[in-house]
Amino acid sequence: MLLRARAPRLLFRSFTASPPKAAPTPIAPRLLPARRSLSSSAVQFEEQYAGGLQWLHWAMAAGFAVTLGTAKLSQWTTADTPWNGGRTKGQTKGYLMTIHKSTAVLLTAAIVPRVALKLLTRVPAALPGGRLEHLAADVSHGLLYGFMLWMPATGMAMGYFGGKGVPFFWQFTIPGKADKTKEDGAFAGKMFGWHTTAGSLLYYLIPIHVGGAMVHVLKGHAIFARITPGLNAAVKSA
Repeated sequence: MLLRARAPRLLFRSFTASPPKAAPTPIAPRLLPARRSLSSSAVQFEEQYAGGLQWLHWAMAAGFAVTLGTAKLSQWTTADTPWNGGRTKGQTKGYLMTIHKSTAVLLTAAIVPRVALKLLTRVPAALPGGRLEHLAADVSHGLLYGFMLWMPATGMAMGYFGGKGVPFFWQFTIPGKADKTKEDGAFAGKMFGWHTTAGSLLYYLIPIHVGGAMVHVLKGHAIFARITPGLNAAVKSA
């Protein structure tokens, strides 16, 4: 009798019981592809400088090439150099130095946005390398930023205290000091000495900077993708 009583109950339970619930799918695996995608995009973005810094870097590099090139050509100018173009030695030097000083004015105007972007935007992590390599990179970058400030400052001071001002592509001249004194002239001469001495060092510092970039290229690091507009390649991490 007990078995007969239990049988209907078991049969009733078998029809009314809920089917066993499937084990829930973990959330993490479903989100993993998306997280990986976002992570790779973020890494690629962080390994490039901001677009504004990229453009300013190459614009200022071109400006430095012009200022250094015109200064060197002016030093090499004689009465019969081929780039005179029918001008006298003095006219050729004046022509070259007008380009030199005008380009320097543009470089001076670019300093504030360059430094602001450097401070306000995310800077990519250092590329793989030893301590000495990182130290050399930091020192060379620091020196380049120092020269970026020092060269325009001494050049503008030289033009102002010398009384001649600074020309801008034959359009106008930033005026110099009107009531120039003997002391002002001496100070302008001192600025000229510091300006030319620092400028001569740039002929060594810039090749070192370029050489360091080439070392990274030989190591397989896509260093130019970090600083060149339009190059959207991820940087190798090893």
